[in-house]
Amino acid sequence: MPSVAIAPAAPIVGAAASKLAALRATLARLEAKYPHRPQVAPRPAPAPVSPASVAATVALARAHSALFDARAAKYALREVYGSRPGRFAQLRAAILRCREAQAAYAAAAAAYHASPAGAALQAARAKYPLF
Repeated sequence: MPSVAIAPAAPIVGAAASKLAALRATLARLEAKYPHRPQVAPRPAPAPVSPASVAATVALARAHSALFDARAAKYALREVYGSRPGRFAQLRAAILRCREAQAAYAAAAAAYHASPAGAALQAARAKYPLF
């Protein structure tokens, strides 16, 4: 017995033929009204992130956080007007911690700008000059 898949299709006659013709006419009108959009080329894959860039960025962020905390601690001592014997030692320690944090931040910033992420930042800044 022959398979249905290889049997020839029956010709379309009668009402089905007129419906198919109307459908094809509608599709032709829609294709004329809304032409096909050109295929957009796929975007290239992003470049892999360098572990050195990630490490430099993390170090810079941590140094910035430490600098912010040390500066906040130093400025918080402005409001303390006690006559305790260790007040000036406390102020001096806060100032020294702030200076150490500034030096660590400067070193981390230099390492960041020497990394590929810093080079990419400089290239982006060069594209958009300041007004």
